[in-house]
Amino acid sequence: IDLRMDGVGAACVEQIHKELKEKSLVQMPPCHIGDEWFCPEGCAAIFIPFYLFGDRLRKLERKMVLEVEGGTRAECMQLLRHEAGHAYSYAYRLQRRRKWQRHFGLASQEYPETYRPRQHSRSFVIHLDDWYAQAHPDEDFAETFAVWLAPGDEWRVRYQGWPALRKLGYVDELMRSLAGKPPVAPPRLRVGEYNG
Repeated sequence: IDLRMDGVGAACVEQIHKELKEKSLVQMPPCHIGDEWFCPEGCAAIFIPFYLFGDRLRKLERKMVLEVEGGTRAECMQLLRHEAGHAYSYAYRLQRRRKWQRHFGLASQEYPETYRPRQHSRSFVIHLDDWYAQAHPDEDFAETFAVWLAPGDEWRVRYQGWPALRKLGYVDELMRSLAGKPPVAPPRLRVGEYNG
């Protein structure tokens, strides 16, 4: 991404890389401009919607779609931290680890067409809307990673007494073990292969 571009997207890419460096993590997921938010399965790269890279594009998106997903800096960082969780999972093949599977489940299970969240469950973090951590083990990890990555240690207090705190503790332990280590599966992609 050309960080000289205007818009909230470029500032957030700089911020996510800063947050990862502050945790002594070396994998800086490459970020590309796409049609929507996503991290291709098995690929440690993040695609960010094009409309976040210019004020005029954001205005056009709001006019055409009636919303701008990730349009504020806070919302953009929430989504970017979530996608970084997916990127880290793929870069280090975390979902293959037994301890990861004990905490989050099998990433190989099919994504449900719909899911019925348990709104009062304390076994999952609450980060994105609709209790998204409950949708699939990959989403549970990405949401837990996002909460863990956010600056500060508020998660230790916010999730005190919740079963989700065990997941956060595991992510903390896991990421500390990866500090300074290069990815085992660096991102290899031809951007044209992925149309979000």
